Amino acid sequence: MNVILRLFLIVLPMVASAATVSAAESFESFLNTHCLRCHGPEKVERDLRIDQLSRDFKVGADSHLWAEIVERINAGEMPPAEEPQPTEDEIASVVTQLDARIREGRAARMATRPPVAHYRLSRREYQNTVYDLLGVRYDPTQPGELNADPLWQGYERIGALLSLSPSHVERYYRAAEIVLDRAFPQQSVTSQTIRKTAAEIRYGGGKQQQEYLDRFGIKRPLRALIFPGRLQAALRPNWLGRVGPEHSGLYRARIQVSGIRPPGGQRAHLRIGQSTGEATNEGLIELDVLAPEDQPEIIEFEVFLEMPASLDFNVVVTDIISRDKGGHHRNILGGSNYIFTHTSETQLLNPTGPKLFDESGNGIFSFVLLDWIEWEGPIESDTERATRVGLFPPNDASLDTVTDHLQRFAQRAWRRPVNPTELQHYLNAYETELAAGESVSSAYRVALLGVLTSRNFAYIVEGETQPRTRLTDWELATRLSYFLWSSMPDNELFDAAGGGALSGDELATQVDRMLADPKVDRFVKDFPRQWLQLHRLGMFPPDGKLYPDYDVWLETSMHEEVVHYFREMFTGNLPIDAFLKSDWTMVNPRLCEFYGLPEPSTSGVQRVSLRQEDHRGGLLTMGAILGLTSDGTRHRPVHRGVWVSEAIFGKTPPPPPANVDPIEPNPPSSPKATIRQKIEAHAQNANCAACHRNVDPLGLAFDQFDAIGQWRTHERVDQGTGEDPPVNASGVMPDGRAFSDAEQFKQLLLDDRDSFLKAFVEHLCTYGLRRVMTVDDREDIQAIVNEAKQNHYQLKDIVRAVALSELFRKR
Repeated sequence: MNVILRLFLIVLPMVASAATVSAAESFESFLNTHCLRCHGPEKVERDLRIDQLSRDFKVGADSHLWAEIVERINAGEMPPAEEPQPTEDEIASVVTQLDARIREGRAARMATRPPVAHYRLSRREYQNTVYDLLGVRYDPTQPGELNADPLWQGYERIGALLSLSPSHVERYYRAAEIVLDRAFPQQSVTSQTIRKTAAEIRYGGGKQQQEYLDRFGIKRPLRALIFPGRLQAALRPNWLGRVGPEHSGLYRARIQVSGIRPPGGQRAHLRIGQSTGEATNEGLIELDVLAPEDQPEIIEFEVFLEMPASLDFNVVVTDIISRDKGGHHRNILGGSNYIFTHTSETQLLNPTGPKLFDESGNGIFSFVLLDWIEWEGPIESDTERATRVGLFPPNDASLDTVTDHLQRFAQRAWRRPVNPTELQHYLNAYETELAAGESVSSAYRVALLGVLTSRNFAYIVEGETQPRTRLTDWELATRLSYFLWSSMPDNELFDAAGGGALSGDELATQVDRMLADPKVDRFVKDFPRQWLQLHRLGMFPPDGKLYPDYDVWLETSMHEEVVHYFREMFTGNLPIDAFLKSDWTMVNPRLCEFYGLPEPSTSGVQRVSLRQEDHRGGLLTMGAILGLTSDGTRHRPVHRGVWVSEAIFGKTPPPPPANVDPIEPNPPSSPKATIRQKIEAHAQNANCAACHRNVDPLGLAFDQFDAIGQWRTHERVDQGTGEDPPVNASGVMPDGRAFSDAEQFKQLLLDDRDSFLKAFVEHLCTYGLRRVMTVDDREDIQAIVNEAKQNHYQLKDIVRAVALSELFRKR
């Protein structure tokens, strides 16, 4: 019987009568005959003893395991192929009985769920919330700020993991002080604009150099050369201005640049990063400079800077020509005496020094020409200032007026109605400060600090001591806003919650408004990063000797491809089929070079068409996905298979047995063997065979991509005899369908897109509800899946269906 028919059988409990169930063969007899041989007292595979599982389905301690057993029996995975097989009637009977018992216990289990749930804000959510609340920027990821969030399969929002340690509480207190200092500085901060020409940046004004230009009759302006490596200290930090810590904020920069690229060499890449004293970090701003010398381009960008800051400008190169020669030339020309205006003005160059250009005027290595730079900041918009208008009470305010102001602020900060009695502790602190001689504003800051360090601010609180099954309108508003905006509700959503409108038709109106708001871009950035576990990209930096073309800019470009791809699909409301297979992607010039695509004429990420020979399309063959499942030296098919199982199918394979030996390097005297051949030998272990059968094909399908995601036909094996062996990307899916390479594998996934849709909905719900989905959520998830299918699998419609679902309104 095929999988589709078996899946049909699982719905029989919905229509079967109680008499039918009671008359069926006992599921215990089935388990004794077909399951306990491998999962009983004599043999325990995967640490599962079915004979010891609780039969009390109302308690539900083992319901998730029973649900997995049903699923594996229904899919034909249990018992394994080498064991005696049950008949289709036996399978139908046991699936019916177990599924009925799981459903019968659901109501009892849901009723015993804890009445109060607390979900701490992640660092990114905290950052967004203080911005939307007070209009100030604060970076909690800076060293010494808030602790890193623990992850569960890439998700940083799972409430059960987000606890607070004593050290964390202290950091929250310090963070709140920083936020208030920036929102209400003791001295006013005014934005300033500073513009520096290349003559001022590189030549100290350029008066002496201008004399040389006049002597030769050269009319072109001076330009600053940025060589591979760090630009000299003259560019940092005095061009930004020496400012104190109170001037941290958003800065806007405009620079006029062009690039020199050697024939066949790498395009000029500019990295602007914050100096750490010894080296530049990974870059605040990264960009490829494609503009030719005679047609410079003006590039504008914004960056948040924690002051005081010193920035370095670097030309980053990976090709040997620029890397070797660039550093050598930089040392010779790094003094203050060289003059440069244009490649044609060769009379200005040192005739005894190494050449910068060949006889045709081509650069010998990559570098950037800087004409001028302009900085403006710190920048604060009217909208940001408006969030703080009227927050402080007047200097002659009575206690009732102060209470009024504090209550309004607390209601926004805590995202719910606040009783004045809840604020008494903070009001007492306010009065104590007044009695000590502090001003009203200074004393009121103490009360605000209390509100921002309360658990009601740092946590999303859902529920109360009285049991109930659904969220209040206020709780639903908060859940919606942190799902779609990664932040607190805005005033309109607050008003809707306060008027009880979210319980009716107004919910759909608000969700549509939120999906159209620019703040939804936070969801576009955050969800794919967590769903696809992009935090693992770069966790094991590729070996520079094995992969010399890999650099931080390539890694950043890979990450951006995923985010921009998701944004393109979300904005266009495209079907999720394109996650699995497509004839387009989103790339910048660096990725075009890496993928072997035609070079674009402009910098930045853009949509490009793909051909079959490009071997790309969809998420699974993106460099980021292929790289995050590698270890820096080689590809890891099993890890790739586990990732596909988790991200695409929503199933986490069990961990390997503790005593399994790692795959050994190829012996020098043996013929070269592929990783696939070693895994196949490794999987002969009886303890490993069952899991490898389900996981390995999912990863081996991508064996034609190396550890950094580059296409190949042969696997590089460092040791052993003979030639490097050809790769083999063929395999057989767990359900028996065969494929020859990644493209056929992706087509098989596409043929079974309903399975992917269900897993994708579960991922969205895990992200939105901040918890792991259980067997008790299956009916609600299936309802979302059914609606998504009616809407032709379109991405934004799926997100909307989750936000409007019955599941989303439940505690």
